[in-house]
Amino acid sequence: MISLLLAFACNENELIVDGSYEGSSPDDTAAVDDQAALDAEWDGARLVVEAPISGSFLPFEESAEFQAVVYAADGTVKDFPDITWASDVDEDWALMGASATDATLGVGTHALTAEALLPNGDRLAYTVGGVLVQSPYAGVYVGDLAVTAAGDYNGQTLSVGCSGALTMVVDAEGDVATGDAGCLLSLLGYDIDTAYIFDLENDDGDLAGTASIDLQFYELPVDTTGTITEDGELEGDFSAEVAGYLTMEASYAATRITRDLSTVEN
Repeated sequence: MISLLLAFACNENELIVDGSYEGSSPDDTAAVDDQAALDAEWDGARLVVEAPISGSFLPFEESAEFQAVVYAADGTVKDFPDITWASDVDEDWALMGASATDATLGVGTHALTAEALLPNGDRLAYTVGGVLVQSPYAGVYVGDLAVTAAGDYNGQTLSVGCSGALTMVVDAEGDVATGDAGCLLSLLGYDIDTAYIFDLENDDGDLAGTASIDLQFYELPVDTTGTITEDGELEGDFSAEVAGYLTMEASYAATRITRDLSTVEN
């Protein structure tokens, strides 16, 4: 009779054998209750990246804001700072936090992914694509080159000029500008197809480098200087003495038509 009373006194999930429990322990029951509470709080939550947005432009080596928010199922904001960030382009880049400032993301067009591992075990992720990181100077520029040449040859005063299309490319880091232009000079009864190859360095908006002039019969490298703005305007000039009797003066100007360098041949 005593054995029967002991058996009926047990919880339906428990059985006393040799004075010990089998089945759910108090700790197990508490764990189930805790998980149920976490599920009730976090089920249906979603993660949203609010900055940067897809298609953003982030200036290279300048501070940018990174913000992500976890929303509960009812739309209220959860206080959840444990968010990790990663890039599909810059594998060495990593960031932690729901709100952070960073200037170390490498150049390129990134898909940035924020992830959050919630207390209930759910993992949330949100990706923004097309985030372009490069120098504010970088891009493809098009414009014009204008050349004049004047001098005396065998007592004859010469004065000619030409203009042609100019294309310049500033690299993603904004350090180097390269390009070319060409125009046709008519001189002493000859049409001279001249070409100009530019190789410039950018020092915070000040350009300096070389313009190599190809005059068909020889090449002449000359120094050139100019300026470039973060708004995408480039200009410069150079001069040269040619063949001992001509003074060549040239100026050039170009406007950025795109920041996209993906189609530019290296």
